[in-house]
This record gives sequence, C-alpha cells and structure tokens, in this order.
Amino acid sequence: MTTLVFEVKNVPAALYKAMGGFATNGVNMTKLESYQRGGTFAATEFFCDIEGRPGEAHVDRALDELRFHSKWVRLLGSYGRARERG
Repeated sequence: MTTLVFEVKNVPAALYKAMGGFATNGVNMTKLESYQRGGTFAATEFFCDIEGRPGEAHVDRALDELRFHSKWVRLLGSYGRARERG
C-alpha cells in the first residue's frame, strides 16, 4: 500500500484526468478523500491509498500521469497491508 496527497489543477475534469493513469495501468485505489483549502473550490487536495509501491512499473507509470495532471503530489509512505481486502 502507498499513501499520497495531491492537489488537482483548477481545470474542467481535473480529477478525472488525474485518476486516469491508475485505471489504465491497473493500479487499485482503495481510498480517496477530498479536502478544500480556504473554503473554496479553487484548491482541492486529495488523500488516497493505492495498492502497490513506487518502483513497481505500473505504479510508477500511474504516478507519472498523476504528476502531469496535478499541481503537486506528495508520497507519504509505503507499507505492507494488514489483510487482504474483499
């Protein structure tokens, strides 16, 4: 599992574009939470968990696409799963 935080650009379909890399590279997102800075829709940050870690080719490709469509991305850390989901 990897936890990260990112801020989307203030453009139409910003979140859709930012998430596209996870779908096309087969990276499962298990959590997505949104937070608005300053009480406006102009700056929305997202906190998410994904299955996988940097260094895995499919995760690296998804993160590269996320970085392209976001203002910034911060990786908070990677860790083993406590249990299998589902």
